[in-house]
Amino acid sequence: MSPRVSVVIPAYQVEASVGAAISSALSQTYGDLEVVVVDDGSTDETGAIARAFPTPVRVLRQENAGVAAARNRGIEEAAGELIAFCDADDVLLAGHLDALVRVFDEHGGIATSNCYWLFPGGIDRSRKRYKGRFPAPQAQRLAILEQNFVSTMSLFPKALADEIGPFDTELRVAEDWDFWLRAIFAGHRVALQPKPLALYRWGTSGLSSDVESMDAHVTAVLRKAEQRSDLTAEERAYLARRLAGPGPGALGRRGDDALRGGRYREAAASYREAASLAPSERALVWKARAMGLAPRVLGPLVRARQLRIERRIGFEEGHVR
Repeated sequence: MSPRVSVVIPAYQVEASVGAAISSALSQTYGDLEVVVVDDGSTDETGAIARAFPTPVRVLRQENAGVAAARNRGIEEAAGELIAFCDADDVLLAGHLDALVRVFDEHGGIATSNCYWLFPGGIDRSRKRYKGRFPAPQAQRLAILEQNFVSTMSLFPKALADEIGPFDTELRVAEDWDFWLRAIFAGHRVALQPKPLALYRWGTSGLSSDVESMDAHVTAVLRKAEQRSDLTAEERAYLARRLAGPGPGALGRRGDDALRGGRYREAAASYREAASLAPSERALVWKARAMGLAPRVLGPLVRARQLRIERRIGFEEGHVR
């Protein structure tokens, strides 16, 4: 009998973390699963470590082709009705799949999971992927253009990839944003499992820490979306404004740099512009409002708070927000 859930783990040069990721998948209280590890041409011990695990772990080996191709291979060869992703440097807590499957059974579509950010200094209970409101179903088309609000640690039907097409192998990063965007524009909606039951590693290694590459691929995702024939006038106008200059990620980082340097007016202007492009990003909106009231008065307080948090979690210059 086929398992209901296939946990797909794309893996490349991750000998230090892949064992923990696989172990976390095997520790799930939800038992109707298999674990499909796609070794994307690793030359370290990634493959050997993965192959050391017993059934229900399966290891697929391919020449290095990138994370999108690895995700596609995992989906193609998965035996489960549902696909759940776990990247090879992330960790799933024991109740993660149980909770995601419950959300999927209630709402259908795509179920996405809350998580704690895993920093070099550990986790901070206040540092979660989702805080506050989640985009309502009727607002998700515009929200997915503003930012990728869907975690990679999501659950969806295997048939979704057949319907909307596979992950775009031209994208080295942000391939998941493009996939979720296409799913939402095809009429699927995303439901949040709000309890943080996973750890998402936030570090200086990995594709997502390459700032220039990430920004370029985000632009590529939005340029691709701009070619859609089903955009509303509001969506088309938003994309035109968004693509006319730096995105909210770059503006937010610019604001953070100015804040750390005590350049409060500059920080306030960057946060304000970033928040106008991504009003669904609550952290940016909070900073824009706090700094916009009186930059020279409130700026030192916001700066002190941010530096205190960064010291506590081990945040360094090389980390990407």
